[in-house]
Amino acid sequence: MDTKDNEILVFLDYWDNDNPTRSAQMGFMFAQWDNEEEAQEIGTVYSNVFFYQKNPAEVVKQEIDRLHPRWVIGLENSATLLMPYRALKRILINPTISEADLADVSAETISNTYAFFSSAYEADYERYSKVYQNAAYYPGSRLLAIGELLPLIKAIVTE
Repeated sequence: MDTKDNEILVFLDYWDNDNPTRSAQMGFMFAQWDNEEEAQEIGTVYSNVFFYQKNPAEVVKQEIDRLHPRWVIGLENSATLLMPYRALKRILINPTISEADLADVSAETISNTYAFFSSAYEADYERYSKVYQNAAYYPGSRLLAIGELLPLIKAIVTE
């Protein structure tokens, strides 16, 4: 996919578990590697290494303000951080949705935001889909990965 540098920013999920099990750590690392490899086909990727020992909300805001991307894509906790950025075109994968996220949303924001939810995020999908039209639910997947959605993401960002 030919995109200009920094036209699409992909914020992967970041580690936020203070008391992890070994299997949780290993699962996170392998998923991160897979997502990072797949996301490189889309745009500039920000992985857990980027977020390490930083305030995630602050560094996401800094990168968006600095680069003015055409699209932002967020995975899980990074997707949740992107909810307040209503003036941007967004793709959100498994964000956690609050009622505040759904208040006073413009028609433009609704049409410029796409979200994908796995079975682990069913309640968030139900809240989100009451307001946003571009939502998809994947009941057969516990968690979604960039690779599973890559053809859809490419189609959305190139339209």
